Amino acid sequence: MHYLVTGGTGFVGAYVVRDLARQGHQVTVFDLALHHAFLDDVLSATERQRVQLVSGDVTDLPLILRTMQDCQPSRVVHLAATLGASSEANALRALKVNCEGTINIFEASLAFHVEKVVWASSIAVFGPPRRRPSGEIANDAFHRPNDVYGACKAMNEQLGRHYRRQRGLDCTGVRFSVVYGYGKALTMARGTGADFLYELIDKPAVGQPGVVPHGDELIDWLYVEDAARAVVLATQARHNRSIGLNICGERHTIAEVAACVRQLLPEAKLEVQPGTWGGAMRFDMATTEAEIQYSPQVSLEEGLRRNINALRIKQGLPSI
Repeated sequence: MHYLVTGGTGFVGAYVVRDLARQGHQVTVFDLALHHAFLDDVLSATERQRVQLVSGDVTDLPLILRTMQDCQPSRVVHLAATLGASSEANALRALKVNCEGTINIFEASLAFHVEKVVWASSIAVFGPPRRRPSGEIANDAFHRPNDVYGACKAMNEQLGRHYRRQRGLDCTGVRFSVVYGYGKALTMARGTGADFLYELIDKPAVGQPGVVPHGDELIDWLYVEDAARAVVLATQARHNRSIGLNICGERHTIAEVAACVRQLLPEAKLEVQPGTWGGAMRFDMATTEAEIQYSPQVSLEEGLRRNINALRIKQGLPSI
């Protein structure tokens, strides 16, 4: 089967491409800023042979149509987006990439009779923790975004509903919690809201001191390989009910994760400051498990170990 993956050399995208190629699928990657080195880090030589790269912008509908005409994808994974801080800095660009770009993918998918489109929504549609109700956030909870990025993703879920009901497009959004793993640093330049992960994991992994704020904050930690597996499962679930699905991992405070990092790296110089951002991160996963049969498989300790070892190997340091 042939897949088109936008943003396919990005953080989550590269692992999605790897999993698809590993399953024997042909993959065309459509990405504005092709990260060849990162893709080579993630894929084996055999997997890389099943991947074709196309440099392109999702706001360029003619190029998307031409690319789909060339590769004739059966399924599409749409991960290209501007992230939080960069969306706030340039609202018009965020609207064009995140909303117009998604419409372009939906329209092109209809034109070429794509079986399934899975695209990246966000937990930002629910707003910040202080604006959420207490307890777990239901999969179909009311959207209350308070920034441009979250508003774009909420709009896209409405667009997904429209294209499903009015145009017959089988499409599903996936809302990742906080994703960690090797390659996360790639998202920093794109405006990620999780820069603290660099201090918490990347620096200690290579022997540098790290300082992490808000140690009492309860976060849902999603290992990147679990995130990618959820995407692939979603592409295989035809006509599932929900427009968007919460994709989660394990719940721990930042201080608890720091303790796990210290256990793996006893010499780590890691300062964890007290405090929170104003609310715990708890999302319902029952709907996701029922609709696409996803549940996290990689434990926090194992995910951190894989993340740290990949960083250390890259620097010529021994694995732990």
